[in-house]
Formats: sequence, structure tokens, C-alpha cells
Amino acid sequence: MGIIHEKTPREVVGRNTLARFRMQFQAAAYAALEILSGKEVDRVYCDYHDDFVVRRTMAGVVEYHFFQVKTKGKANQQWDVDEVFALKKKGALDTPEKLEAIRNSIAGKLFLHTVEFGDQCREVTVLSNVHFKDEVHDVVADLSAGTSSKKYTRQLIEKFADIVSPDSPLSPVQVEAARRKLSLLANVQHIGDTLEAFGIAAHNAIWRHSEIELHQEEVERIARSLVTLVEEKSCAPIKGLSKADIDLATGVGLEDLLQVLSISTQVYQVLLLGGDPAAVKAASILQRKLKEAGATEPMIEAASRAKVSWDVWVRTARHTFPDLTFNILLDEIDKTCKAWLLVGGVLADLENFVQGVLDSVIGKKFASLDTDLVFGAFCAAIVRRATR
Repeated sequence: MGIIHEKTPREVVGRNTLARFRMQFQAAAYAALEILSGKEVDRVYCDYHDDFVVRRTMAGVVEYHFFQVKTKGKANQQWDVDEVFALKKKGALDTPEKLEAIRNSIAGKLFLHTVEFGDQCREVTVLSNVHFKDEVHDVVADLSAGTSSKKYTRQLIEKFADIVSPDSPLSPVQVEAARRKLSLLANVQHIGDTLEAFGIAAHNAIWRHSEIELHQEEVERIARSLVTLVEEKSCAPIKGLSKADIDLATGVGLEDLLQVLSISTQVYQVLLLGGDPAAVKAASILQRKLKEAGATEPMIEAASRAKVSWDVWVRTARHTFPDLTFNILLDEIDKTCKAWLLVGGVLADLENFVQGVLDSVIGKKFASLDTDLVFGAFCAAIVRRATR
């Protein structure tokens, strides 16, 4: 040990600041995992307009949810009204300086989005690793209701338009809509000084949104990659970029998450365009199983196309052949696929197993079946067995 450890560091502010940023990155990364569900959330912007912004697209309509991440070093600390709103409990709210202080507060800056983005601002949220005092929750509730028993909150409600839009008058409808958009997320457990809690939460979120099963040894790598991804998006230069390039530079999209999860975008796209409603999960399963068998990336992509061809064939065949005959075929394919997996799922053996189905009594009853279709049937069976 050298003398460097015997002297007290002059300051550790930088280390604390980096820890706070890391929690912000964790919060944004966790929010981005909802993209995997393939529903409303399609992009999360990192440190662009606010700490992070969740974009939702519903029936072609885009809405934004703005987040500020505010953290404290000790779990028993709480946020009060002054810290969140710069609102004093005593005295009148009667000077431009007092209004400006609220405008520049944590909540005040979030409210500015409600004016700037209008109806496209869905919600604004203060997210924290600790709790908010009851008085903060009371102010948020009273703002939404438009009335309060406390004088300092009534003054905030009365002066709200002057605070959030001092240069441009708002209609009563706009004011009421803006007041209702603030929310609090307290005691968020998936952000912290280490990756442990985030890793567990991310693992659960990936399963919830996509049903992808991760091996335990993958969780830490993926958690670290997600936080690094958000950090890179938060720091990327944007000066001079087009709107589309800013989206890519600052926003986490599905293609970024597929890369972190080691899922081929091409395989996913083939399955998605083929009408697979669980394309992310199917792509993940196919890729893992066929890689274990020794398949190359082009072979896995060909497998995804074969699965799509099989799915399309099934839709017609189901109504063309007798139910009994068709179900016996499915059972034969499932049993043969199981047998292939039980003997080790070796790629070199796959062709013989596929040919076995074609040469079987039931296989010969379906003249349109060929090697590619039965290979696609095997792929569908692999996915189906993995999801049981």
C-alpha cells in the first residue's frame, strides 16, 4: 500500500456524480425493455429533452413520457416540497423571482414539457430511489384536482399558468391538462450503486415483455450491456444530425435490444413479417437451439424462413386435410423432433430425421410436403417445445 491510501481524498464529488448518472442509465435501460413487448413503447430517448423520454405510438399517434431521475445517498432520506417544487410554505407567491424559482425546480422543468409538447406530452414523472414526503404527494394530488386546503398549494394552482407559460397565455383547458400530468415514482428498487438489483429486475422484465429465458450466466453480461448502451446513447454528439440520425444516436430501439440479447435482426424480421406474434421469443429460441446444434448465421436465417413457410402451409393444410390425418402428422413431427433433440440435436443428423418424416406412412399422405417444409415444421416444434 502506498501513501495515496493514507491521505484523505480532497473530494469525492465526481465519484458520487457518476454513481447518480449510473442510476439514471439503469432507469432508462429498464424502461427500454418494454420495447420487447412489441406494443406501444417503441423508443426510449436518453438524456435528450430530459433524463430519459419514453415514446409510445398508438394507432399512428405519438406520445412522450418525460422522466427526471433524482436520487439520494441514504435510503431513509425523503424529498420535500421545497426540493421538488421550490415552493415555500409561508409567505405569498407574489414576485417574479419566486415564480421563476418554481419554474426552474424539478417539477417546474417537467411541467414545461406539458406546454412545449401539448397533447403529445402524455405524462411527466419524477423517479427516485427514495420516498417522497406525504406533503409532496398531497401537492401532486391537489394540482390534479385543481383545489387544495393548503394556502401554499392554492397559490401554486392560481399562479400555475404564469409559472409554466409566462410569455404565452394558456386556455383553462390547457392549464388543467398540464396540472394533471405530473406523477411520482418513489423507492424504485431497480436503480442502485451496483448492478445486482438492476440485473434481477432486467431479467424479470425481459421475461415479462418477451418470455425469453436467459441463462443465469447471461444476466450480468446483458445487464451491463444495457447500461452501457444507454450511457453511449446519452453521450453521443448530436450537433448537425438529421432527425432520423438523432433518433438512432440518442434513442434505444428494438434493434439495439436485439443486439444486446444476441438475437439476429434478420431472423426476427423474417419471423415478424411471417406473422409470428411472438417473433422476438421465437427468434431467440431458434437462434439458441440451432447454434447449439452447430448452425451458422445464414443457416439460422434460412431456418426462420422455413418456419414461416411451414406456418403459412399449416394455415391452408388445416382446412384441406381431415383433422385426424393432419393431427397425426403434427404428432409425428413433434415425436421425431423430440427424438432428434434427445440424441443431442446434432446438425449433421437433422437431415435424416427430416427425411424420416417424409418417408413415414403419414408423411406420404401429404404430397406437398418437402424437405424445407418439414425442416420448418421442426423449427416450429423446437419453439413450441421450448415454450411449454
